[in-house]
Order: sequence, then structure tokens, then C-alpha cells
Amino acid sequence: MRKRLLTLGLASVIGTSALFSTQNVFASENVNQQIRAKKQEISDLKQNEINMLADMKQIDAKVAQTNAEMNKTKAEVADTKKESEQLKVKIADTKKRIDERNKLLQKRARAIQESGSVVSYLDVLLESESFGDFVDRAMAVSTIVNADQKILDEQKKDKESLEQSKKELASKLEKVQKDLDDLKDLKEDLQYQIDDKNSILAKIKEEQKNASSELGNLEDQAVAEKAAAEKAAQEKAAAASTSETTSGTKSSSSSTNHTSTYTAPSSTVKLGSGGIEAAISAGSSIVGRSPYNWGGGRSSSDIARRSFDCSSFVRWAYAEGGVNLGPVSGTNTDTLVGQGRAVSSSEMKRGDLIFFDTYKTNGHVGIYLGNGQFLNDNSSHGVSIDSLSNSYWKKAFKGVVRRVVE
Repeated sequence: MRKRLLTLGLASVIGTSALFSTQNVFASENVNQQIRAKKQEISDLKQNEINMLADMKQIDAKVAQTNAEMNKTKAEVADTKKESEQLKVKIADTKKRIDERNKLLQKRARAIQESGSVVSYLDVLLESESFGDFVDRAMAVSTIVNADQKILDEQKKDKESLEQSKKELASKLEKVQKDLDDLKDLKEDLQYQIDDKNSILAKIKEEQKNASSELGNLEDQAVAEKAAAEKAAQEKAAAASTSETTSGTKSSSSSTNHTSTYTAPSSTVKLGSGGIEAAISAGSSIVGRSPYNWGGGRSSSDIARRSFDCSSFVRWAYAEGGVNLGPVSGTNTDTLVGQGRAVSSSEMKRGDLIFFDTYKTNGHVGIYLGNGQFLNDNSSHGVSIDSLSNSYWKKAFKGVVRRVVE
């Protein structure tokens, strides 16, 4: 009987050891899978960083080229302004000549009026007393007529030259100024891109740091579990070699991860304009006072500090107005673009969400205010009111509009 009990006890110990050994193997494999996944995540982040740096290098080259073109255009503007000053002197001289001729013609007209004799050139010729007198009078009349005609021709020529010079100068000034404005718009466009990519790059580096820390923890965990497995194997061998039973209890705790999945409502929230105005009022209250934070606004501390990115800002503003557009930690442009219902850009109205293709399709979101203005949180200015006529936003807006409140 005692021998049977010893056998049963030994079998129990071996079975229990085998159970723990199997659990350790499964746990170890699970950790190894997590380590592989984390290493892949770090590799992907590094590749993203490389791609982002390559993009930024191209943008930097465009900025340098744009600056060079701006300097060249500024020099052209300066030259044109100098030319303008020279032309103004020329115009003044031309006006002076015109005025002097006008005075001469007026003087001659007054002299004729004061003499009381308005005689035609034909009368002068007909009153000649001889052929020689006729010839003399004809030559005198011809000289006077030619002189008058010359004055009139010069007047006409100078006036035409004056008008042409003014037009040419105005056209040239308009062209170089337009070129300069276009370059300024391009530079602003590039600056938005630089700011966006700098924000994303900073977030990638932060994620790399976190992922490396998590990888270190997993590797430490793997080492600890390996040591535990070796210890369990030693205990199993010791139990198999002894003829006495040892009893012990080991407890293992398991935790069940509950993953909650948020499904964005597909129907429009119907709260009337009150929710819209409350959201716009809340968002407008921090214009110029909330710097952009890529990935921010998804914790109570960020919200308390009013530290948002574009999507978390929109979610927070509407939450302040009593409209739920999603969970604090799970709202982004991909979830917001599924909210409410789609409307045409020609029919968008105050309170609609408008999306922009920035670093990705629908990568940026704002709240439309009307009259081509929208409220948003962007990497260049933080929370601000911007215009759809701005070259950067005009190019990035592809007409994606969602109405979340009727």
C-alpha cells in the first residue's frame, strides 16, 4: 500500500512538473513572438524615419531653390523699381514738353483773338499783290502750317509714348510682383510640409524609444522565464530520482485581456446648431494658445494642457459642445472621416468636418467656419483659423467633407 502511494505521489509530482514545464514553454514562445514583433516594429519605425528624412531632404532642396529664385526675383523687383524711378523722370520731362507746347499754342490763339483778325491762310494768299508776293506769302504760310503740324505731331507722339511707357512699367511691375507672391506661397507651402514632417519625425523617434524600452523589458522577461523553466526542469529531475513524495502547491495567475473595439457611429448626430456653435466657441477660445502636438490630446494630462493634434482637437472641441465623435484614445482622422454623412464641398456649411491630403490621404482635419475659413490645429501655427484660399490648403483640400451635426 505504501509503495502504491509513493508511486502515485511520484506520478503526481512528475505530472505537475510536466504541466508547469509546458506552461513555461508556451509562455516563453509567447514572449519570443512579442520580441520578434517588437523588433519588426522597431525596424519599420527606422525605415519610416529613413523615408521621412529622405522626404525632408527633397523639401530642403526645394526650399533652397525657392529661396534662390526669391532672391533673384527680389533683385528684379529692385531693378524694376529703379527703372520706374527713371521712367518717372522721363514722364515728367515729357509732361513738361507737352505743357510748353500747349502754352505756345494757347499764346498764339490768344494773340489772334487780341488782334481781332481771324484770317484764313487762303485769304493771305489771295491778297498777294504780285506773283513774287504770292510766293513769299505761300512760303510763310507753309512755314507756319508746318510748325503747327510739327507741334501737334510731337504732342501726339509724346502722349502716345507716355501712355505706352506707363503700360509697360505697370505690366512689368505686376509680373515681377506676381512671381514674388507665387514664390512666397510656394515657400509657405513647403514650410507647412516641413513642419508636418518634423512633427511626424519627432513622434517616430519617440515611438522608437518606447519600442526599444519595451523590447528590453521583453528580453528581460524572456531571460527570467528561461531561468524559471530551467529551475522547473531541475526540480522535475530531482523529483524523479527520489522515492519520497513532496507536496507543494504552485499557483499561477492568468490575466485575461479585454479588448474593447470602438465602432464609430455611422449616423449623423442630431443636436442642432447649438452643438456646432458650442464646439466652435470652445475651439476658438484657444486659438494662438495651443501649440501642435502630434499624437497629443489622448490623455487627461494632454487635454488639461490643451495639447492636441488635428483630430484630437476636433474631437475635444465637439465633446465640449456635447457631441461624441469617438473615444479619447481612439479618435484619429481615419475614424473621423467615417463619422456623420458625406456632403459635397459646394454644400458644406458651418460645423462640417473638412479633410486634407497632407502626409497621407485625409491626413488633416478641421472644422469649417464659413466664408472659406476653417478652425484647425496644424503643425505650423497650432490651433488657428486658416483660409481655404491659402495655396497649401487649397492644394491639399480634395473636397472630402463630413456633416456630423445637422
